[in-house]
Amino acid sequence: MRMKMFFAESMPEAIRLVRDELGDSAIILSSQKGENGQGIRVTAAVDDEVPPDTLHEASKPQDAIETIADALDQHGTPPALAERLIRAAAPLAEKLMRAASALAVDAPIMTMAAALDSSFSFAPLPEKSIPRPLILIGPPGGGKTVTVAKLAARAVLANRRVNVITTDTMRAGGVDQLAAFTRILDLDLQTALDAETLADALAAAAIADPDALTLIDTGGANPHNKDELNELRRLIVASDVEPILVMPAGYDAQEAADCAKVFANTGAGRILVTRIDAARRLGSVLVAADSGRLKFCDMSNTPHVADGLHTLNPVSLARLLLPAAGSNVIVPNGPALLGRSFLESNPS
Repeated sequence: MRMKMFFAESMPEAIRLVRDELGDSAIILSSQKGENGQGIRVTAAVDDEVPPDTLHEASKPQDAIETIADALDQHGTPPALAERLIRAAAPLAEKLMRAASALAVDAPIMTMAAALDSSFSFAPLPEKSIPRPLILIGPPGGGKTVTVAKLAARAVLANRRVNVITTDTMRAGGVDQLAAFTRILDLDLQTALDAETLADALAAAAIADPDALTLIDTGGANPHNKDELNELRRLIVASDVEPILVMPAGYDAQEAADCAKVFANTGAGRILVTRIDAARRLGSVLVAADSGRLKFCDMSNTPHVADGLHTLNPVSLARLLLPAAGSNVIVPNGPALLGRSFLESNPS
């Protein structure tokens, strides 16, 4: 089986590129708008090796759709969003049956991944080069401080230089908690009391080492408190930083939607999901990304700082939503079957 991603200005042009390179028997697995909403990204595949009669009678497309529908319901996904995902999955199910067989991946996983890929955006945090400082924002108790420590540990293990700044100076023990992590990593922790001191700290860090990764921890902001949100906005606009919403799994779906919208309005464009290990219903995660129009980046599934921060992509998210179906998936670490990393490692 051959899979490849195509970039084009329009769908007709993308289809022409697919047909020219993969032939008339190629199938389009997913399509999504390109970066910044420009152009279109299409993932296509061709498989001439698996004859139609190799599909087991029990592995019908409708079986995959029913599995997905049941899972979305169990995760507490609101009906409107669940229906949208099911509608995205339905026309893909039959096409993906053969592909799933060829890749030794369960059909529901691949079908769910394709539906997620067509409905959500995925933008993992790069591990080697992050041009702007990252400021982690979100509601109280969401895991921002531990996530800063995890990102710092990941960077240190990759031999990257790291600056860590905290503005969480009002919460009892906030600075001490992060200081304990940075001491273990042999990093200096800087504190910033307000937007002005944060801007000064960032300017000094950029001059001292422009290639270093800078991570900024913030105090939890109540999404219903205007004063706290205004203070958070002042921190964000103080310098050229990228806000990342850190949000725990397990919220009520409507609370998650409201929270995500609020923090998206402060400038967040990506969502990093924490406490995956402590939640059994992940519908709120889907709702948050959908309501805030946020891109999934990473997830945390353990409180341990040295581990548990993983990339979220269509396949890894599908495996979280369909753990029973995903028990036989043999792809290590959930690489993006429908994304760039898989396609680059499996050229046609």
